[in-house]
Amino acid sequence: MIAKGFPEDSKIMYVANIFKFTHLKSWSLELCLRSAGRDQILHTRLSNLPALAKRRVINPSDGQSRKGGYPFSLSDISTSNWQVGIDSESGGNTFVFDYIRPDESTVRVHIPQIEFARVLFFHNAYLSRNCIDQGLLSREFFIQDIQDDSILVNVLPISSLPIKSFENEGQRRLLAWILLDKNARSSYESIAKNFIEEAQETKYKTIWRFIFSPPRLDDFSLETRGWMDKDTGNYYIHEVLGISNISSSLTKPVRFYSEKFKTGLTGSAKGSMAKSVGSADSNTIDDQQDADIDTKLKKLDIPTTSFSFANAIETRKVVKKRVPSSNGLESEEYEDLVELDLSTDEATSDGTACQADFSGLDDESEVLELYMQRFEAFKLLTRKLSEQHDLDCHEELHFLPAVGRSSLHRTIDGNKRSLLEVQIKTDKADFIVLEVDMSDNNRMLSTLIIKVEDTELWNQQLQDILQLVVKRSINWPTNKYLENFGIVKRMKHPSNSLQLTESSIEFNGWLSRLTGILET
Repeated sequence: MIAKGFPEDSKIMYVANIFKFTHLKSWSLELCLRSAGRDQILHTRLSNLPALAKRRVINPSDGQSRKGGYPFSLSDISTSNWQVGIDSESGGNTFVFDYIRPDESTVRVHIPQIEFARVLFFHNAYLSRNCIDQGLLSREFFIQDIQDDSILVNVLPISSLPIKSFENEGQRRLLAWILLDKNARSSYESIAKNFIEEAQETKYKTIWRFIFSPPRLDDFSLETRGWMDKDTGNYYIHEVLGISNISSSLTKPVRFYSEKFKTGLTGSAKGSMAKSVGSADSNTIDDQQDADIDTKLKKLDIPTTSFSFANAIETRKVVKKRVPSSNGLESEEYEDLVELDLSTDEATSDGTACQADFSGLDDESEVLELYMQRFEAFKLLTRKLSEQHDLDCHEELHFLPAVGRSSLHRTIDGNKRSLLEVQIKTDKADFIVLEVDMSDNNRMLSTLIIKVEDTELWNQQLQDILQLVVKRSINWPTNKYLENFGIVKRMKHPSNSLQLTESSIEFNGWLSRLTGILET
């Protein structure tokens, strides 16, 4: 993390109180920093919390992010027996619990409460900055449980969450969990509740020692770094590197709607442009400037924190469309969507810095099953093929890579665009069958079938082929290129292939065409 006003190679010894000077509008965090062998208390904006953890280094002289401490993994733990303690360094609140290691020895674990909240909730500036704002979620989001077995989250016009955030699956999944899982929401909102009850006001500032109620989580795991006191059997966590197997009560897909979402596969070159303010290459956080609401959002790279749910939450962006109804009137439905000095605080109309947010969330939830659902008809086709002809079929899902400024590696609903590869081995030859997720488009891309001469060569070149698919605006590479691998065939889909059943005439015709190609 690069930040103005901090000494070079400033090691964070601890994160202390949240406070606000009476004459200022922004909330800040006290940091104890060690630089050149000297400790000092400085402060930074609360919105920078995703980047802050014990023993991380601000303004590293070599430009490398570093994580200090002894690595320690904790598996199958529960928050049910956690107690509140005090951090001997900062005086802040901690959670304390006993952990039984595989060798059956017991370690007493101490984790700063603000660090546990960071790994659970504070993965963007919005959730960090507004954690002490009571009633925020109810004011900025309206939730509807709609008839098509999904949940619609209306992002209200008043919301200050940057629209760009909804392009990130991990951020959408995190927000859905906080908004809709009662356990998670109660925990997040306990931060503001405790703040209202315990913040202390003086003539010059308001100050609060962070405390919250953790969600009830069982059988989850933490990857941490800290200090192990072998003499006393105490382990003091500095930083949580990852949290996994987080339980969620969400069973329905979650759809996000905002009137600011734009439709269409590609962005238009027309329209208003974000104005330029200063240097476009700066990744420096400047707490002395307010963010300018008219600038584009830029992501700041910080050390990643992995975060995964026990069961992945399916989320999408949607837009409204008007459709005729039986009485001749129109009704509304929802369908899938188609560099500066930086400030992570809320943007204002008279700000002078670019809006910024952090890209430290590494969502490792198991999502393959969600993406595989988009190929149900095609998977049924290959399964029937395998059953009828006793063929060896191997499926593998790939995600199309980002290429340049193109957004086509994502579907309009903001999810990754996937490609299903099926390798089929017959008595005569090896075949590669490729299908691209076009569920967001009226155009179906034909199925690509290659009778490959060298499977190993194909596997080595596959990433280049995926890039070419994106470069060619979601079209297959040319036959001239593909013929380097073998004999190329294409197969059209039957109409309404997504709704086909294995007993339909169209499905059996589709299966016959594929069988015929494999037998040539």
